[in-house]
Amino acid sequence: MRFTIEPSPSGGFAVRMDGVAAPLSRHDTEEEAEAHKLAYERGAAAPVPGEIVDLPDGSEVKVRQVRPEDKPLFLAGWEKFGEESRYRRFMGHKTRLTTRELEFFTDLDHVDHEAIGATALRTGEGLGVARYMRLPDRPDTAEAAVAVIDAWQGRGLGGVLLKRLCRRATANGIRRFRASLLTGNRSMLRLFERLGEVEVRGVDAGVMGIDVELPVEEMETVLRSAATGHVGSRP
Repeated sequence: MRFTIEPSPSGGFAVRMDGVAAPLSRHDTEEEAEAHKLAYERGAAAPVPGEIVDLPDGSEVKVRQVRPEDKPLFLAGWEKFGEESRYRRFMGHKTRLTTRELEFFTDLDHVDHEAIGATALRTGEGLGVARYMRLPDRPDTAEAAVAVIDAWQGRGLGGVLLKRLCRRATANGIRRFRASLLTGNRSMLRLFERLGEVEVRGVDAGVMGIDVELPVEEMETVLRSAATGHVGSRP
């Protein structure tokens, strides 16, 4: 990946990545832009610890928490996320990610807002993300979503990400996932059904709202891991 800094038409400076029209981030000063450019370069070059997972088809992926330096992976992955996949994920037509959205998706507190991503083991390519956001008025419930680039759909990656996200959620006191799905998105519904018992809250204008009780065994796994200090990951 190659990154450059350019004056932004709206003021300030933008950090851009070769081959992608949308900017990675915008900054008030050139110094701030340079600091972020260096962070993106370090993030792209340095190996990041994570859990190595074998998928059913024999592919190997690295699964880990999302970091602010992952904005280039999100932007590159967006280009491999087809129009239909974007429509299902955002329940509407969407052509690009804004710098504000990239910041929201990657600058996380890992407690109320968590995201678990997967990269290709050999190339480092971003493949998919599962995230939750705790509901302010229901602290034991979080809105959850999963997105996988087109070429890696149907290979078991979504289930891997959702299960790891479930573990992080239960560790942070979340007992229930809430999700909104297009009624025709049967594959995503099946993912949540494998996680736990699904309750349909309602259907409106082709969108189905569901709640999923997180499995008790995930909480037991978290408690055992905390007691033994087991991390279960490798670089």
